[in-house]
Amino acid sequence: MAKKRKKNSGSGSSAVQRRAQIQAQAQLQSRSPQGAGGAPAGGAQSRTPSSSSTSTAGTSPKSVSTATVRTTTRTEASSRPSSTARQTQRRYTRQRVSGRTRWLIVAGALIVVLAIIGGFIVLSQQHSSSGARGSTDPEVLKTVTSVDSNLLAQIGTGGQKSPLKAVTNRDRLVGPHGKPEVFYWGAEFCPYCAAERWSLVIALSRFGHFSALPETTSSSSDVYPDTATFTFYGSSYTSSYIDFVPLEVEDRNQQALQTPNQEQQQLVNALNPSGGFPFLDIANIYMSQGQTVDPGLLSGLSQKDIAIQITNSSTSISKSILGVANYLTAGICVATNDQPASVCKASFIQAIEKQLPRAALAHSDSLAVNLTSLSAGLPPDNNSRQRHGYRTN
Repeated sequence: MAKKRKKNSGSGSSAVQRRAQIQAQAQLQSRSPQGAGGAPAGGAQSRTPSSSSTSTAGTSPKSVSTATVRTTTRTEASSRPSSTARQTQRRYTRQRVSGRTRWLIVAGALIVVLAIIGGFIVLSQQHSSSGARGSTDPEVLKTVTSVDSNLLAQIGTGGQKSPLKAVTNRDRLVGPHGKPEVFYWGAEFCPYCAAERWSLVIALSRFGHFSALPETTSSSSDVYPDTATFTFYGSSYTSSYIDFVPLEVEDRNQQALQTPNQEQQQLVNALNPSGGFPFLDIANIYMSQGQTVDPGLLSGLSQKDIAIQITNSSTSISKSILGVANYLTAGICVATNDQPASVCKASFIQAIEKQLPRAALAHSDSLAVNLTSLSAGLPPDNNSRQRHGYRTN
């Protein structure tokens, strides 16, 4: 009986050892990467304590540590990208950088282009504000060169005083093409010239056509500064009835612009001895000097603003500009013997003609003066203050 109990005791000791080995093996697997998620939980090693498991459980800590390091190293090595993968990644990175660089170059070029465009816009606005010559808005040009005859008839004289005076005892003024000449003497800086040009352009457009008529403004430092207007410098006009000869003697800065020839200077000296601006001679039959349209009416208005108000018969601008234009039209009709009839035979023009004074002309046609605007001749008088007698300063 004693022997039997001893045998059972040894068997129990053996079972305890096996359990300890199994626990040691489980602890070892939990420490290793495979134990964490490498080998399946239901694998053969975890189910049956095989001899290899027993051997592993019985190994020393040093051998276990070595096995763990080797397993970890293999895992890290497998997680590193291969050489091909690294090359692909570098190529992709370079492509991304290259693409970004191209977009940056494109964006920079766009910024430069926009800056250049903005600079041109600013410069154009500066030129416009400083009164530099430029192209007249086509709509404005159309408005002033094709005023409805019904509107002109409705305005009549507009309650304005006639700006025309009779020229006495002078030969008929004939232009470069043998037609009655309308001679204009003005300056771009002059605000009174700026106002008169509106009426003169409207009147002349009834006898011919402007194919070019630049815009500008009067001087910024004179009375009625920056009055919106046109300039006859650089203009182009054709007519079957009259020769229009304009001279813009000075620019906005009162610098010499166009020089009169000897005959033109003699005419100015005879009929406009002060040399003041503006001066208009209609074939040596009628002339006007100084203000014809009040530039104060146009103060602060743009070309387009003025053009719009001209078409409204109830405005002071319309009555003033169109009233003076009708007076000038009637004076030119006298010079052309009422041609064209479609313009000069209108009842309101005939009524105005009857109000105009008449004077006898000299009888020597051979002495008729032939003026041209581009010939070289005597320079204008340099005494600006005397010549610009309208000045208030």
